[in-house]
Amino acid sequence: MITLLFYVLKVILCSTLFFIYYWFFLRDKQFHQYNRFYLIGISMLSWIIPFIKIGIVTKTEIIQTPVILLANVVADNNTQFEQMVMEKSTAFDWNDILVISFVLISIFFLMRFVFSILKIKKLLKKYPVQNYKGYRLIMTDANGTPFSFFNYIFWNNAIDINSEVGKKIFTHEMIHIKEKHSIDKLFIELQLVIAWFNPINWLIRNELYLIHEFIADQKSVENNDASELAQLLLVSAYPNQQHLLSNPFFFSPIKRRLKMFTQSSTAKFSYLRRVSILPILFLLILLFAFRQTNPITTNTVVKLKNQYTIVIDAGHGGKDSGGKGIDGTSEKEMTLLVAQKLKEINNNPNIKIILTRESDKFVSVKDRANFANEVKADLFISIHMDTDLGGKSNGVKYIISKNTNSNYSESKVLATELQKNITSVFSKTNGLETREHSIWVLEESKMPAVVFECGFISNATDLEIVKSKPVEIAEKILNGATAYLLSKENN
Repeated sequence: MITLLFYVLKVILCSTLFFIYYWFFLRDKQFHQYNRFYLIGISMLSWIIPFIKIGIVTKTEIIQTPVILLANVVADNNTQFEQMVMEKSTAFDWNDILVISFVLISIFFLMRFVFSILKIKKLLKKYPVQNYKGYRLIMTDANGTPFSFFNYIFWNNAIDINSEVGKKIFTHEMIHIKEKHSIDKLFIELQLVIAWFNPINWLIRNELYLIHEFIADQKSVENNDASELAQLLLVSAYPNQQHLLSNPFFFSPIKRRLKMFTQSSTAKFSYLRRVSILPILFLLILLFAFRQTNPITTNTVVKLKNQYTIVIDAGHGGKDSGGKGIDGTSEKEMTLLVAQKLKEINNNPNIKIILTRESDKFVSVKDRANFANEVKADLFISIHMDTDLGGKSNGVKYIISKNTNSNYSESKVLATELQKNITSVFSKTNGLETREHSIWVLEESKMPAVVFECGFISNATDLEIVKSKPVEIAEKILNGATAYLLSKENN
């Protein structure tokens, strides 16, 4: 859950930086169409940029420019910070509460959106629709009119549509329809159903709606006559009960709309103001996108003749925390960390790594074995950490099925290859073990399978090794599995 919260934090930070630029360089300037699409664009980019990942592989033999050096520093920091977040991402047991709360609030805003649609639909049923100058006109007595919604113009009977003022107000609403402002409103309101938590999105919404009015004012009022606009606003003063998705003529704040007519042109430096977003965009991508790709990249990729699938099982998860370290670290955290790193560092095109769980969720042992069988895995490696209440035991251990299992011999060879590689990381190896009592994932998996106990979580030294060297442990597991597959091809 912390990884999701971390992503949300980056989304909010991105949108904040974009909006700060808008506030100081673009707000209340007379390039309204640019501002309109800028606000829509940043509301989308703020979601996309945190997803972008640009890998950087540092090579000491290459002379690095200051820009590349800066990118490497940022990439290192991003990688280390994300690793720290990932290590803590399974520490919360109240994930379901957060998810349920988020969904309930989103449902509230969705119902709000649907209610607004129904209000407009109710008006369509209550009042007759007539064709007027190619538009669908609805004459009403409803508060909040006149307003437009797609090709509909909802008019107030108190305003003479054939008067000079009425004609200008009608032209104003026609501009909203021609500019397709209702599409903007639908987009931003639907986004708020999911992104209600981001305060910047609410500010973007308010600014976008006001820009719609700037555009319609500019194109409907002749000679930018502020007094004429003021007259139209006074005639249309029905501000109550506005519709969420409509384009009401009487839209606050009025002062900004009038001010836009009286200010001088902002043509000076207007191009510079608009293109200056590019370095800010580059800065955001630099801050959030660069990562160190595969921290351990010195290994030579072993060429295999065939394609193989290896299922890596991160033990425990969700309500099953497994063992606990002296610092409160749970086994489910450490097993997931190693499993994720194993998938991340795999660069062999002939090996496909699949995890039984990608996050902190509970998966039954039956489902784990069934999953490996369903994907027709060639190997199954389940990662665990052992526990000793005394805290003195340490070292790694390998567990395989009983010798009555059809995969016993191959599982033993796999465990041996894993053992050869892992010895350089842990100071002690407790060897190979066969349990008399059945272990479901070993007995039911239809391929060579090993439970790898990567140290004792109850031992401070072993726990620190897993915490500080998850990539190295993952690398050794992958090397052992690859060595097994290569030996199998050569025999």
